[in-house]
Amino acid sequence: MKKRAWAAIFLSFSLLLSACSGGGGSASDTANPQPGQQGGSGKTELVVAADQDPVGLDPHKVPAASSARIYALVYDGLTRLDENLNVTPSLAEKWEISPDGKTVTFTLHKGVTFHNGREMTADDVKYSFERILNPETGSIAKSYFASVDVIEAKDPHTVVFKLKHPDAALLTNMASSFAAIVPKEVADLNKEAVGTGPFILEKNEPGQYVLLKKNPDYFKTGLPKVDAIKFQIMKDEAERLAAIRSGKVDIASISADSATLLEGKPGVQVKSYQSLEYSYLGINVKKKPFDDPRVRQAISYAVDRNQIVQTVWKGQASLTGPISPAAANWALDPAAYDSYKQNLDKAKQLLAEAGYPNGFDTVIETASTYPDMVETAQVLQQQLKAIGINARINQLEWGNYIETWKSKEMSLLVGRNTSGTDSDRSLRFFFHTEGSANVWNYSNPRFDELVVTALQTVDQTERKKLYDEAQKLLVEDAPNLFLASPKNFYAVRDNVSFQPTAAGESIALLQATVQ
Repeated sequence: MKKRAWAAIFLSFSLLLSACSGGGGSASDTANPQPGQQGGSGKTELVVAADQDPVGLDPHKVPAASSARIYALVYDGLTRLDENLNVTPSLAEKWEISPDGKTVTFTLHKGVTFHNGREMTADDVKYSFERILNPETGSIAKSYFASVDVIEAKDPHTVVFKLKHPDAALLTNMASSFAAIVPKEVADLNKEAVGTGPFILEKNEPGQYVLLKKNPDYFKTGLPKVDAIKFQIMKDEAERLAAIRSGKVDIASISADSATLLEGKPGVQVKSYQSLEYSYLGINVKKKPFDDPRVRQAISYAVDRNQIVQTVWKGQASLTGPISPAAANWALDPAAYDSYKQNLDKAKQLLAEAGYPNGFDTVIETASTYPDMVETAQVLQQQLKAIGINARINQLEWGNYIETWKSKEMSLLVGRNTSGTDSDRSLRFFFHTEGSANVWNYSNPRFDELVVTALQTVDQTERKKLYDEAQKLLVEDAPNLFLASPKNFYAVRDNVSFQPTAAGESIALLQATVQ
């Protein structure tokens, strides 16, 4: 069957991809042009205000969004998402899927080189995916490719994936920055970032900036459109706001409050889109008293999600379930969830039935450098107090927050995720017993059966029925409380063309220009 026909069958027509980000310093002022301007050499540099340092640059091991925003520009995958969330060719110029859906053959672009000058071949693709699948790697993307049985490098430009079963999300998951193709000879990708991507890592000054320069040998003609991107680390939003207004930076992600302040100001445009992200309260189901589903349900009934939308996001967000409302074809209406209606009496009753009539003490952990996370934790702290749960807030430095998230040892944790371009990420990736991002120790055999069956189902109507049931079950079990899906805002200087979408920042930066 032809590639386009199979792509239409195998890909979900919906949904996108996960969480994070940070002052001062600059690269050589004599060597680099000013923000958004051409230097004496005629080259352009785009300066992006980043709210966090990267915490490593290995795409197979480091899930932090502050890292992914960098390595997504340094590496390529076999496929790529376009601005409309369609899967398109990248390192693979085409693919063929067998009639039974269990063999996928990729033909690679010829002449693609890594930044060290070596040609990328099928052996590198085989190595990269076997590295992802190796449990010793600890890859965040491992469960994405649980369907993969054998990978064969048929010749230097042909790689064959033999699957255990049809995989409706395979091509979408291959577009993830977590599934980057890496060179087999580089021992430590956190120390040496070597990809085939549109930008080359020039310099990383922790706490100051990350400088990327254009890859002159990039295999996609005409891309990227600027000669360099500097991610200037600015953890404080007031600093980012001042920098964008003064022209010291070209692009900055901002809050809804700052977007209101900047509307109509000369020299700056405000751009927004409904994100595929959601804020959540994560609950470790192995920790007492949270091992009792009645306690988790009580917390859900105690929480007023609308207050979080209004207080934290200033009304610029929507209520959400496990799948962001931006994925309208797949997300259930939150009105379908009874526990989304605040009911303090029912919450207290559930706590009493679980053996906690007077409540208990606990800790909510979150990232200190994300105001929305801190504010969400504070609102939840006040709401839980009404049913006798006294929660102390522990604000963590970004690196410690990531380690706490990965540890599976937290009790309650406030954070943000991206529900993804396919419901498989929203559900199986985060909540299947063996899901790579299931840090909550959640396990429900029925849920596992639903999401695995959905992955193998190519009929979209049947697939949606399975995901509808899985969403309801997940909200009822409450290993996470899904809170709000915000609009994202960027401030952009007038002389910069940059159009952010739910497809991700890296896609917009690849197309960005300076006038």
